[in-house]
Amino acid sequence: MRRRWRRQISRSRIIATNSVSSPTIAVTGQKEVPPGVLPDVSAVSTAALLAWMFSFLRPVRSQVFFACSYLAFAVGAEVLAVKQTGRAANAIQRLAPIPGRAPGFIQWFLGPTGRLPSLAEVLHNFSTDTSSLSALLVGLVLITALFLFLRYRRFVAEARLSMMMVFYIREAVYDKLQRVGFGFHDALSSGQLINRALTDLQNVRAFVQTAVLTTLEIGLIVGGYMLLVFTLSPVVAALSLLPLPIWTWYILRFSQRVQPAVKAVMEADDRNVSIIAENIAGVHVVKAFAIEDQEIQRYRAHCKTFFERVRNRIVILADFMPVIRGIASASYLILFLAAGLLMIHGKLRAGDFLILGSAMGQILSRLQAVSVINEQYQNAIVSARRLYEVLYAPPTVPEKTDAIAIPPGPGAVRFESVFFGYDQTKPVLSDISFDIKGGSRVAIVGPTGAGKTTLVNLIARFYDPGAGRILIDGIDLRDLSLASLRTQVAFVFQETYLFSDTVAANIAYGRPNISFGDVEAASRLAQAHEFIEQLPAGYEAMLGERGSSLSGGQKQRLAIARAILTNPRILVLDDATASVDPETEELIRRGMRFVMQGRTTFTIAHRVSSVKQADVVIVLEQGRVTQIGTHEQLMRADGHYREIARVQLFGDNNEAIVLPAGADLAAQQTGNQP
Repeated sequence: MRRRWRRQISRSRIIATNSVSSPTIAVTGQKEVPPGVLPDVSAVSTAALLAWMFSFLRPVRSQVFFACSYLAFAVGAEVLAVKQTGRAANAIQRLAPIPGRAPGFIQWFLGPTGRLPSLAEVLHNFSTDTSSLSALLVGLVLITALFLFLRYRRFVAEARLSMMMVFYIREAVYDKLQRVGFGFHDALSSGQLINRALTDLQNVRAFVQTAVLTTLEIGLIVGGYMLLVFTLSPVVAALSLLPLPIWTWYILRFSQRVQPAVKAVMEADDRNVSIIAENIAGVHVVKAFAIEDQEIQRYRAHCKTFFERVRNRIVILADFMPVIRGIASASYLILFLAAGLLMIHGKLRAGDFLILGSAMGQILSRLQAVSVINEQYQNAIVSARRLYEVLYAPPTVPEKTDAIAIPPGPGAVRFESVFFGYDQTKPVLSDISFDIKGGSRVAIVGPTGAGKTTLVNLIARFYDPGAGRILIDGIDLRDLSLASLRTQVAFVFQETYLFSDTVAANIAYGRPNISFGDVEAASRLAQAHEFIEQLPAGYEAMLGERGSSLSGGQKQRLAIARAILTNPRILVLDDATASVDPETEELIRRGMRFVMQGRTTFTIAHRVSSVKQADVVIVLEQGRVTQIGTHEQLMRADGHYREIARVQLFGDNNEAIVLPAGADLAAQQTGNQP
């Protein structure tokens, strides 16, 4: 059922509307979103959005059927109970005293027969107004008991429907968040995504459930009771309908005012959640710089904005409710005025008047619920557009329907005139071309912001180049399935992320069914086994959130072990040893020699000592390859690489810095200064 639900989400009939992206940069919250990253929600009509929201009922249609059935039977029992109450009141009005003495309660209740009614008499009283009071009251008790049972079953069915809807929608949202590209996560903050996956999801769920069940209840209550009133007095029934056109007009007018206010509240709430998420994640930085008061003031300012927007929405709703209640009161007055005149002229009995009062009370209370539905509708329309952006975000790295699994190969990597920019107007990489043989050790160096991390991210197809192509073992990445490609490319990122789980589970994250022996072997190669054994529970020790209980170097070594364990064809080390001391770095480098054998390794490093043994060194400057060669070749050429090597290797007697022929003495002296 879950797979079917996801297919229904992806094959929705209105998904075609998001194929056209806005040509300008969209603004979401506080970020500028490049075109094409998010669907153009403005192109989706409200009617199409409503149809999409009601498609969430498909996986739970059996629960909808049961909830609606119990609701319909419960309403029927309720109307019958009101009718039976009125008939009992009429029966009391018809009672005549026994001549000569006042009747006791038992005689009054049992009537002329002096006995309780039989079952046949009880059933017969539903079709006649001449039944005894006792038969009418026993029938009323039975109807009330049936009504209470059906009402209980209705609430159980509604609760089950609500939980199942939340489950399936939340699963679909989480599934999408796992599969959507990096460009989408770059465009929306974590706070925005959390709010959409929780608050917006609940708004949509509440409206869909209310729109089905409450609307059905309103229709059945109004229809049933209006039919009951019409059988008593067609004139009263017609008069009670007079306020409905005014009611409908005012609700439609109110909808146009409240939607912008609801959207403003949700955007402010997004920002508040983002601030909380960022501060919890960066609590160490906040405390290190002693800016708690500044952060409190910043959050207070955003809370004030949120409060003002909520107050504006409340003011709009406060203007709405008195008008709705005024229309309801007018309906009551018209009804009772007409009923009073009919009773004066003897055309309405006491029981009939009781039925009219109960019926109109139920009708008007249900019609007032329209205001609740309308408020939920306004919230849901805004939330649905935000949720739509998540569920129908176009893939930033689309996968072909006939994509193939990556075949065996040595791991050769080729870039052919690759251009890339997170924003098309601001290129990060320009005309990148190189050819790396399988099994080579490649070092990528360059100044900060040159595009080194961006370049290696393209190898795993986290992003697609704007122009050019990238090949692994002669196959274009766009022809490969993403799952098979990324199982063959392992990363050790510059910022290590560990999960709140055991040490062993974090190391085996890429291969959860691996044996413990392989986990330990990978830990030894990454020089992590020794400190793991010193933990209270060893490999079964639970790590805090993001590995907060470990040092930066320890977290980095666990990340290296995790990458080693996946046994990738291509290994990417994004400044992986920056958080460890030189001694540990040397131990890791020795262990990595065994790991690097037979696989292509890309190493981003700022230390020349980390790249001296590389087969190929690529120098990136301002998004372009300015130098490529071995360490020795680049040391003999003038350029960025020799400049940084000159500074880092000064005083290293084993390293000869060879200046190009013809360099003047002043330049040589400058190069030898500390």
